[in-house]
Amino acid sequence: MNAARMLRLLFLLFVATLWIPAAFAAGAAASDPYAAIRADIEKEVAAGRLTGISVAVVKDGRILWEQGFGWADRAARRPATAHTAFSVASTTKPFTTMAAMMLAAEGKLALDRPANDYLGAEKIVDADGPADEVTVRRLATHSSGLPTMFAMYPEGGAGQQPTIPELVRDYGHLVAPVGERYEYSNVAMGILGGIVARQSGQELGGFLRDRILLPLGMKDSFFDTDLSRRAEMAVRYADDGKPLPFYLTATPGSGELYASAHDLARFAMLHLGGKGLDASAMILDQARLDELHRPATRVAPHFHYGMGWEIYDEPGQIGVLHHGGGQAGVNAEFVLVPSAEAAVIVLSNRRGEHNFIDGVRDRLLKTVVPGWTTLPRPANPPLVPLHPLKDYRGTWRGTLLAQGKRLPTVLTISDEGKATMSVGDGPANPIADFGLIDGLVSGEVKGDVGSPDTRRENLDQLSLALKLRGNRIDGEIVAWRKTSENMNMFPYWTDLERVSND
Repeated sequence: MNAARMLRLLFLLFVATLWIPAAFAAGAAASDPYAAIRADIEKEVAAGRLTGISVAVVKDGRILWEQGFGWADRAARRPATAHTAFSVASTTKPFTTMAAMMLAAEGKLALDRPANDYLGAEKIVDADGPADEVTVRRLATHSSGLPTMFAMYPEGGAGQQPTIPELVRDYGHLVAPVGERYEYSNVAMGILGGIVARQSGQELGGFLRDRILLPLGMKDSFFDTDLSRRAEMAVRYADDGKPLPFYLTATPGSGELYASAHDLARFAMLHLGGKGLDASAMILDQARLDELHRPATRVAPHFHYGMGWEIYDEPGQIGVLHHGGGQAGVNAEFVLVPSAEAAVIVLSNRRGEHNFIDGVRDRLLKTVVPGWTTLPRPANPPLVPLHPLKDYRGTWRGTLLAQGKRLPTVLTISDEGKATMSVGDGPANPIADFGLIDGLVSGEVKGDVGSPDTRRENLDQLSLALKLRGNRIDGEIVAWRKTSENMNMFPYWTDLERVSND
């Protein structure tokens, strides 16, 4: 997610941070393929719709263009450059999965062993107890059956970032059978980061620094636990232009890296085969890089998730490796096109106007990838009526598991396909937008889960993602709220049984 916009009074001379090939330098003003993009970014910053932004373009093992615009810290008058460390949110995931792959290469973990083998007393569980079908690889490919989740812990706020054992205890309950479907799970990636720490004997940020960032020459990048580098971070801004307080999340392995556009360009070079890097920077062999990039979990036709990578692989089209990042005060785009040996990075410390960052990304890719149009995205599946309705109609009773407490839960579906739900001692409230999305019973309803996390954040909006399984319906109910300044999503395992067809 990301944040707002603000007036910009300074534009950096880009000569210091811009590398131009000698053959291109002569007559640059007339032939500069980035001039229009540069001008449009400057307009967005000057108009107050962006605060800071940094870009880089890679082709054939070279950085063709890199530049920063606007402010890394507006109050301190610290400009954004190609070397500014931006929060990259979920673009952290390819680093966490690479760390796991490096430990696998050293024999310190096995990707296809149960993840529980590498955890402490708190284990990943399903309805029957420890879920040993969840392997390390399943965590890395969003196919574990663990739920979606996001939680913010602003500095000075009431909440404290959980430890990995606390995360596993409170949210490490499967909401779907292992391998049944793709579910983007920060819980899973957070647990994977915890496993890297346990098996390496280092805190995750320290392992990333010592084994990935420094060997690759990524000198501007660091994990947010490195307090000595707080002054180098780009401040995150809300949509109204106000600075956000520094915050951590519930799942560090899923999104707490700070990195510069220049450094991500070097990370891209590694994943594109290493051209342009010294031999000492080849920290993983090509076979294991290929394993990270291999399609593993089906998201939609021609879209898959590998180990920390979103993959577009439609035959006859341009193949893409991608991982963006978005949270409060963050908009990151990181796209690799292996067939063209090209990559583009766009980082912002505010969300910006709708589609502007995406447009910059695509315009940059058009300069280095023949035939490029836009980054393909899976279509959002539509909301459709329950069908056949007779399979869903009636009263369903069971429990919702909220941080160790089981709450009685009742779902009632009428002959007209309308529904109500009660949680705990609360009333039966109508469910809005009720129906099926991609085979899951979906809808929005008010309810008080009463867990420590939902009480702290005053959450009463519940979102359903439940699966019909004969005379049972199970899955997750997510308590959530999302603004430009804050987002929290807490998932709770729910298991219901039909008690009446009326």
